[in-house]
This record gives sequence, C-alpha cells and structure tokens, in this order.
Amino acid sequence: MKLYKTWAEISLPALRHNWHAITSRIADPACTPIAVVKANAYGHGAATVARTLYAEGCRFFAVSCVSEAEEIRALLPDAEILILGYSMPQDAPELCRMNIVQTVFDSNFAAACESAMADAVCRGILPYGARLRVHIKLDTGMNRIGFDAGAPHIAAAEIAEIARMPHLQTEGMFTHFACADGDHGTGMSADQLARYIAVRDRLREKDACPAMLHCCNSAGILHMPHAYMNGVRAGIILYGMSPDGSILPEFQPVMRLKTRIAHIHTLRAGESVSYGATFTAERDMRIATLPIGYADGWTRRFSGAEVRLPDGSKAPIVGRICMDQCMISIGDADVRPGDPVTLFGDDDGTMIEALARRAQTINYEITSLITARVPRVEV
Repeated sequence: MKLYKTWAEISLPALRHNWHAITSRIADPACTPIAVVKANAYGHGAATVARTLYAEGCRFFAVSCVSEAEEIRALLPDAEILILGYSMPQDAPELCRMNIVQTVFDSNFAAACESAMADAVCRGILPYGARLRVHIKLDTGMNRIGFDAGAPHIAAAEIAEIARMPHLQTEGMFTHFACADGDHGTGMSADQLARYIAVRDRLREKDACPAMLHCCNSAGILHMPHAYMNGVRAGIILYGMSPDGSILPEFQPVMRLKTRIAHIHTLRAGESVSYGATFTAERDMRIATLPIGYADGWTRRFSGAEVRLPDGSKAPIVGRICMDQCMISIGDADVRPGDPVTLFGDDDGTMIEALARRAQTINYEITSLITARVPRVEV
C-alpha cells in the first residue's frame, strides 16, 4: 500500500457488515433498503461505498444533488438513484435522460419541472411520452422542504394534481423524522408518522397514492420498525455510527482517520505553542507535530482532544490546530517521525463521539468534513 502522511482508511468488511445488519432487520421482502451516499457517502467516498454495496445486493441509492447523482450513475448504470433535495428545474430533462428520480416538494417546483420537460419533448430533446420520475416529499414537522402534511386534504389535492401532470411520473412519497434519534418513535416522531399516514390515506381515497412509501431514516430503522412501509433510508448507521451519539454494538465504524508524526522537539518550560500562544508549558515537554489541520477537516474545535499513539496510549492536542498541522504532547512515549497516529477509529466509536462532544457537534459532521486532499484508502 502506498504510504501517506495523512489518510482515511475505509473498512470494506465493516461496511458490508453494517449493510447486512440493516437488511436483517427488514422482515418484509417488499421493503426496499435505500443506501444514502450523499456528501461523498458522509465523507467515506461515494464511489467506494456505492460499488461495495451494489456488490452486496443494494440497488437503490440516495444523494443530495445532480452532480452526486451523475457520479453514481456513471458507476452503476442500472441502479435506482433518488435526489433527496432541490435541483434546478432546467435539469429535469437531463435527469430524465439519466433515469434519475427527483424529489418534488411543492406545486411550483413541480410545475417548473413539468414545463422544462414539456419544452424538451417539444424541441425533440426527449422522445414523445418521456416522463421525469419523481418522489413526493411531505413536511410532517421538520419544516425544511415538503408539502404541508399539517393540512392533509390540501396536500393530498396538490399531490394528486401533480400525479396527473403528463411529463412527471410520481412513484414515491417520503418524509423525514426530526427527532427519532431522541424520542425513539414516540412524541414528535409519532406525530410525524400520523401526519404522513393522514396524507397517504387521502391519496388512496383519490386513487393517487404513489407506490413507494418511505419514512424511516437511520434512527427510524433502529427504533420504528412499525414505520418501515416499503422503503427505508439507511444513512449514518451504514457507516457504523449512531444517530444519537451512543455506541451501537451491532454496527462497526467504517472510517479510521490516521496521520504520522512529522517532527519531535522539546517545548521548554515557559514557552508556548501554535497561534495565539494559548498553551504554555509549565515544564519541559516533548511535542510531536502532525501533518493534519483544518484544511483536512481536522477543525480547530478539536484542540485539547486526545489521539492514539502506536502503543495504544493517548496524547492530547496542545495549542491551536493550524491549517495543515497540529501538535500533541507525547510525554515519554517511544515514538519517532513516521510513526502512525490514530485520530479516530480502530474502536467501537468512542473516539469520534468524544470528538463530537468536544466540538459540540455530531459524528455526521466530523466524517463529512474530511476534505478531498485526505486520500481514502480501502482496507
């Protein structure tokens, strides 16, 4: 394997294990698991993840935007691909040509996509009868995008009208739970599910209900099997991390972020280290410099966190993290330049959750922020 100064190891066995841990929860063979690979598969590498999961039987992937959809389509010509968010309506003909499914979240957006499709057919860019495949997004309480499920009769009427548009093919309908990681299917999540079902039932009365119905995100998969319907969207648990910051014994972390010791020197008592001189040594200390910084996604908020040395001991980050480097206190550890250092991974998820708490964020953000200049290495 090529040697890197900083790299992210992507464990394909862990990814496969997590996929099968998810699918084993789904008793109904008619329920389709959707692998969410947006944001470069939460920083893990969309191409690697999609290719690996496809080999394990996954045929449905979800992304955030057109460019992500194009990447997966180039890799997997026959996979189902759903764009979860907004696209420019002018992209509708190209999405149709690539057989990509677009989310529709209000009547105006649907009308704009219909107009773009009709124009492309009129000009001969698309063949007569071409239709853009769409899934309807319901806003059941997230208040982000979607038809207002708080007014189910109005939402159902608007969706039924979209189902009659000649250049749109309405195939699915979904929502997103805002609090399932905390309420585990009770409270707000139960209310959201009830709103979703109210719209679904009214659409059935109108004979306009889409065929594919999916509500559950990762937290829903873990805690709301009664809401599986005929599709679930597996996101963070695919990558072996918990949606609520807990440790999940059933799943295995997929990413291990590593770097190497670049330099070792003595910080004398009374001297400071890094920008702003925020850390001053009370005694002589051995300091190791690591070639990773916030331009790699190793943010300044991680200052003070502990990393793992090759012998398993912990070393704290001292001073502010720089754009390309940071410093750790190594005490009497028997290390030398070139030795590997683990920033997170090689454990049950404890290290990344400790980082998340220190940075007042979530594990999703940590892996998603690892930048492109950090090579992903399949192991």
